[in-house]
Amino acid sequence: MIKFLLIFTAGLLLFNEANSQTEPEAQLQQGTAYVNGGNFQEGINLLTQFLESDPGNASARYYRALGYYNLKDYNNAMSDLNSSLAASPQFTEALDLRGLVYMAQKMFTEAINDFTNAINSNPEFAVSYLNRGIAEKLKKQYAQAVEDLDKAININPALLEAYYQRGVAKMMIGTMGPALEDLNFYIENVTDRAGAYIARGLAYYQEGKYAEAAADLEQGVQFNPGLAKDFNNIIEYSKINAGQK
Repeated sequence: MIKFLLIFTAGLLLFNEANSQTEPEAQLQQGTAYVNGGNFQEGINLLTQFLESDPGNASARYYRALGYYNLKDYNNAMSDLNSSLAASPQFTEALDLRGLVYMAQKMFTEAINDFTNAINSNPEFAVSYLNRGIAEKLKKQYAQAVEDLDKAININPALLEAYYQRGVAKMMIGTMGPALEDLNFYIENVTDRAGAYIARGLAYYQEGKYAEAAADLEQGVQFNPGLAKDFNNIIEYSKINAGQK
């Protein structure tokens, strides 16, 4: 009986020791999985527990920042990303995410700097070309935006958002034919985005294709009724010029 108790006690001690060694790793893995799966607050909670044992872990800081970013808690996201990059200055995804945080705060120059650094750390990281192109478009640097979006698509032709953004940038430059090619391709693959129909409708309008413009603009307003006040006059004018009224 005594021998059995000794064996049981030793086994229990070993189990507790093993469990204490694996618990932080489990917190990191599960917290990361929660953030990637969209359970942001649950992920943040677990990663916070993990960081109590390893506060300098760059990956945990990055994923917690990703959770904060998706919850629009930009101050905490920035704090974690600064810590992550202090530990790992060439962390491509962390540089890219910090650029997105800057962009969400309309700090476009700072965002572009981070996207550039992310590209320098990994020249094949298509998402940073996309994001830099978006930031350039928001700064009305349309030619630079098109150049970066070209690079994003060359690296990853399946990156649909790049076609939409490039189509809008080309439209703003005034090259309606190429803009329509991009927007047509995007809408063939993503059929429910109001902004894409609005952009294509405006491109058709500039091309003098009023029936197509009216149809697209109406579709965009149907998806997002809040846009009606901005585009109803153009829709009515397009219909008149298309002979629909």
